[in-house]
Amino acid sequence: MSPANKSLSFKTLTSVAFLSSTLFAFSATAQEQPAPAAANTPSSTGSRQGSPAAANEQQPAPQARVQKFDDWYYRCIDGKAADGAATTHCEVAQIATVKQGEQDVNVLTLAIAKADAPAVSDKKAGKQPASDLVLTALVPLNMYLPAGLSIDAADKPAVQLAYRNCNQAGCWSQQKLDTKTISALAKAADGVGHVQMMNGQKVNIKFSLKGLSAALDALQKSASN
Repeated sequence: MSPANKSLSFKTLTSVAFLSSTLFAFSATAQEQPAPAAANTPSSTGSRQGSPAAANEQQPAPQARVQKFDDWYYRCIDGKAADGAATTHCEVAQIATVKQGEQDVNVLTLAIAKADAPAVSDKKAGKQPASDLVLTALVPLNMYLPAGLSIDAADKPAVQLAYRNCNQAGCWSQQKLDTKTISALAKAADGVGHVQMMNGQKVNIKFSLKGLSAALDALQKSASN
């Protein structure tokens, strides 16, 4: 392939992977790899269907509550914290895909969720606003890692992400969003993700920002409850 820039457009999927919680789970267990991010149904939870314990329990998988805002999805799913307390995790997300033959291939998955609440014993961290947002991104393998992932909003640079790790699902990055960045993303109608392949080819991945503002409003409301 030529090292010249290549542009890819997106097709919004009708299903959204629960990306942010997948990477958070990876953070908690560094020796375990997160499940692939590309879910095929909105209610998929990545449960370990093959484990004997799961087979014996025969409990129905938690159902995600999904709401569509133009090209973005707002999704919440109930779970349990380490202490057994009931929790609800929400995020807004979009998957950009390209057509390769008869298959749709994920080229950029974006998810925004509120940051994990600090430990109660950490008084300094306890001052952190509950509405702080974190962007998690997933791109395919074979990326030139030092180049990172940059995202433009309305043709203006919005955020630069460094790759955090790669596994069978792809290469992951995560970045806390400040108010200025959130505003730039929410006000724009379209965005572009810039990546560089190992062969030197630079790829521009176009995606929609329509509906992100409304989806973020719903996310912030859930964060304040």
